[in-house]
Amino acid sequence: MNITRKYNIELEKLSIIKTIEKREFSFSKILLFREYQSRLYNWKLALKFDGNDFFNKRKSYHNLFLDINPPWFNELITEEKLIMDLNNMGLDYFYVGPREYMSLFLTLFVNWEIFKSEKEIKDLSILPHPYETLFILLKRGGLIYRSDNKFVINDITYLKYDNQFVLPSIADNFLDFVDSKCSDFPNQEKVNELWEEYNSL
Repeated sequence: MNITRKYNIELEKLSIIKTIEKREFSFSKILLFREYQSRLYNWKLALKFDGNDFFNKRKSYHNLFLDINPPWFNELITEEKLIMDLNNMGLDYFYVGPREYMSLFLTLFVNWEIFKSEKEIKDLSILPHPYETLFILLKRGGLIYRSDNKFVINDITYLKYDNQFVLPSIADNFLDFVDSKCSDFPNQEKVNELWEEYNSL
């Protein structure tokens, strides 16, 4: 399957974002972003690059393709192309800007989906998909941007935690369960308790 066909399939996946009616804050969105931070950090370590201080500061830090530097790098879908196609689909709130990250994250997700069968990525396939939780976050009505070197998720400032957090499941049913149970930011211990409770139902 050629790149154009793969890209069109991924673009169709993104159309689900058009159906979102509510874009409200929920604790599951923070947990999804924490899981992303942990996954990204583990990929960085595997690729012999840490620089975790740049998580809130440099867009390039989030682009693992720069670290992998594959021979097919020039075939990657550009952020500008994805934005143009999203705008044509009626998703006109995606754009390039110093504080804007949603289009970057979607571009990284789409490219990972297209090229994940390439050797340079498959060699590290023991690690989870680094951008999967970002797509889920956006699919669940998440809004992400950066302000004063901090990420903001649905108008709530994201405090950069450690890189060891593990979200036991990214299934919508569990995420909905978390949101129904939480009235404050859950830490790892609380999330584990909720996971046990969820599995006992």
